[in-house]
Amino acid sequence: MDAQFIEKLQETHVAAWNERNREKRDSLLKTIYAEDIKMYDPNSILHNLAEVSDLIGKLHTQDPDFLFSAAKPIDITQNGARLYGHIGTKEKPDMMSSMDFFIIENGKAAHLYVMLEPATS
Repeated sequence: MDAQFIEKLQETHVAAWNERNREKRDSLLKTIYAEDIKMYDPNSILHNLAEVSDLIGKLHTQDPDFLFSAAKPIDITQNGARLYGHIGTKEKPDMMSSMDFFIIENGKAAHLYVMLEPATS
């Protein structure tokens, strides 16, 4: 994985999770996620790009001020990438800490493992 791809992955992932408009969000997701991406979080497994976009939309509906941001630059190893993030709102951007681990296949994220915990700050 080259540095340009990794930078695009981080920027687009953060932008997509903050995008409220479904059409724009789907367009962003398609550039970095495989159509049949599997996303694993503590409560569920999502089976494609549409289900991931649905979840993002639900988060924005539940809290219109939902905000996701990177805590530090993405790390890579072989075909994996790890991104630490903050989840919160514009008023309190660090309510939760996250770690997203991507498995990259054919130039796109094929698997996304999401781990969450309350922020310690």
